[in-house]
Amino acid sequence: MPLKAVAYVSQSAIGRVTPGLREASLIEWVTPDLSAAQPFVTALNASGFRVNAVTSPSGTASALILAHGLASPRETLHADAVAALKINAQQLEAQGGTVILLQDTGGLFQPHDHRAWRGGLSGLARTAAREFTAATIRLIDIDVAGFGTALAASHLAEELLTGGTAPTAGLSPAGRYLPQDTDFTLPRNQPGRLGAQDVILVTGGARGVTADCVIELARRTGARFALLGRSEITPWPAGLPVTTDEKALRGALAKAAKDAGEKITPAALNRRARALLSGAEIRETLDAIARAGGEAHYIPADVSDPAALGAALANIRSQLGEITGLVHGAGVLADKLIREKTPEQIARVFGPKIGGLEALISQLDTSQLKTVVFFSSVAARYGNAGQADYAMANEILNRMAWWLKSANPTAAITSINWGPWDGGMVDDGLRAKFAELGVPLISKAAGANAFADAVLAGAACPVELVAGAEIAHV
Repeated sequence: MPLKAVAYVSQSAIGRVTPGLREASLIEWVTPDLSAAQPFVTALNASGFRVNAVTSPSGTASALILAHGLASPRETLHADAVAALKINAQQLEAQGGTVILLQDTGGLFQPHDHRAWRGGLSGLARTAAREFTAATIRLIDIDVAGFGTALAASHLAEELLTGGTAPTAGLSPAGRYLPQDTDFTLPRNQPGRLGAQDVILVTGGARGVTADCVIELARRTGARFALLGRSEITPWPAGLPVTTDEKALRGALAKAAKDAGEKITPAALNRRARALLSGAEIRETLDAIARAGGEAHYIPADVSDPAALGAALANIRSQLGEITGLVHGAGVLADKLIREKTPEQIARVFGPKIGGLEALISQLDTSQLKTVVFFSSVAARYGNAGQADYAMANEILNRMAWWLKSANPTAAITSINWGPWDGGMVDDGLRAKFAELGVPLISKAAGANAFADAVLAGAACPVELVAGAEIAHV
């Protein structure tokens, strides 16, 4: 399985204006704060562009600059940017055009402060480029605090005049930076990083591919694992045949209900079957960790609920001891094209990944952790049609990893941008789609080994890894 490390390299602009900006009769600078836009609008107009600041796009402009990443509140900026793109979706699909998205994560994509939470718009830009294929879509990370507003406006104007079609660029007092993938090989079986004394908190780790990774880490370290998940472990009914086949289980449950004189709707039958299968999978994960030489405890809790998380952490510390590592693998999908995305869908996807991470960061002393691993996605690194919210949430994980690494440089801190696994969220339908596209799936063994290698590599592990990079060409 190929691995790539994401680096940010200094590179000069190519000297060509971003397509579509000179030709635009009017460029709409979209922002919730019109007063903050004025220095930028003035600088751009002085450079020969025709820019007007608006709070909402007209839907007919051929060129947009979305400044939500500079001005919107952190809690709403990603949904605000999607909403602005939706307004212009018909224009972008029919006629193309140009969209520039702006964010401030320090200009180097390596934020050392709270701006990391604002870092998801590059995922949106990459997804928009896949959905609006006739348009020019660019993301510019600009260090407004480092430059000062006036100088930041001048550098932005220069980038639009000289940056051409570079899809992602960063502007900071240190220079102009672009992301670059480089082949990388993780060292194997590094000893001594983690052992039986360590307690690893894992979100979303009792099922799916995260569970496969944890089992391999248990085999190599003998560590203790606290697995958090939203599902309760539903006991298997006495007398019901044990099976992992959902269709067979529904049939057995329907027969048992009929025999007991119980009327049950198809929807209730499905829920009951899935709850039983979920509980069985969780129990199998706990048993597999034990067989691998580790110790595992499952605590049902919604990681995005601070109160529930606090109670779970207290439980973990009393049973297992102080937490020394974090694996954040929780996540859900709500795939829809940008023109169909709703705030509710975005909130659903952001809940476990970003709301959960925020709750974790607020209640853990991350400076004391030996390892932090985020389960990100190639959707963040390369975009994926229908997954704008998923790409944004995972790209925030990538930026958060840099922030945590800056505060804890000796720890193994990495955000792994996974390609599709042969399991987990990839069902038979997606498996067939990837096969048709020629995209190889990550086997459970290869993925689990790469994960354990990354954790045990310690500080030598890159902050951003891409695993299964072939999906970049989809």
